[in-house]
Amino acid sequence: MRENFKIILLPFSALYGGIVAVRNAGYDSGFFKAKKLPRPVVSVGNISVGGSGKTPFVMLLIEKLMAMGKKPAVLSRGYRRLTKELVIACPEKGSDPDIQMLGDEPALISMNFPDVPVAVHADRHRAGEEVLEKFGADVFLLDDGLQNRELHRDIDFVLMSRSLYDLRDSYLPAGNLRDSRGRMKQADVVVLTNHGTAAVERDYEELLGKYSDAPVAGVNYVASDLTDHAGTHHPLELLREKKVAAFCGIARPEIFFENVSGLSRELISVRRFPDHHWYDEYDIDGVFEGEEDAIAVTTAKDAVRIFHDEELMQLEDIGRIYSLNEKAVVEYGDEHIENALTIAFGRVYA
Repeated sequence: MRENFKIILLPFSALYGGIVAVRNAGYDSGFFKAKKLPRPVVSVGNISVGGSGKTPFVMLLIEKLMAMGKKPAVLSRGYRRLTKELVIACPEKGSDPDIQMLGDEPALISMNFPDVPVAVHADRHRAGEEVLEKFGADVFLLDDGLQNRELHRDIDFVLMSRSLYDLRDSYLPAGNLRDSRGRMKQADVVVLTNHGTAAVERDYEELLGKYSDAPVAGVNYVASDLTDHAGTHHPLELLREKKVAAFCGIARPEIFFENVSGLSRELISVRRFPDHHWYDEYDIDGVFEGEEDAIAVTTAKDAVRIFHDEELMQLEDIGRIYSLNEKAVVEYGDEHIENALTIAFGRVYA
């Protein structure tokens, strides 16, 4: 049945692919002009829909840039937020908007780096100008930026999720591709997420090499600890002491559920919600499935939406919900990532 439905959608995928091709050709030929900010712009993106770990990789780049003595700022579209207004978060400098104004991913970045401006707007050029005027910045990180052709980028990190075979997929809506495979040629670094070194040896020459000759880095996302609704951190061993219910609203939840299963003594249930889902009390109640002695674990992105909701914070069960925190760890190719960041500044100031 699913394959038949996919076949029905293929004409719409062909139309989508045609629109993407025309738009890319317009920018590649110079017919459409990209706007340029007076600071380097480093883009983090992918060619398929969600699930490649862009947000934790952006946070990894923030750490690297700060270690280089730079003042980064983040530009995001704020997917599924509840306003279209330009919003800038920078809590340590007095700007702390509501999460629903920001969106969950920008809010998560801002919570982890309260001194880094995080600007959210469809027009990323305008957002960047506003950041420079109000806060200043040495470099902009363009979150989910590969499809944003309106803004000039100095460096493109293109992330590929666990399966390289996304490159063989169909365009939306029949498949998950939202951009041309040819965009891989514009990557400065291809970042394979949740891959081991064997994946490069086995697949790179065979498949990825057909689309890009960019250097490759590998990044895994490693569980670090748990956080409760009060912001208190707990060791991962807590998952060995309780029955665990896992739930999340992310594009590709399989890896999250695998991680929780591996860390838990007893995983009693998993529950999937739509990507960027805004939870209500009925969702939370259903997660525990009547298990009074169980705890629930979700992703950091989901926890931002739950722990910043005043009504949900009043629920009795809120004390049994924990965020599984993960950290991006570079497994190989770190020199390619750092070299690309260095090149970004050289292109602008050389």
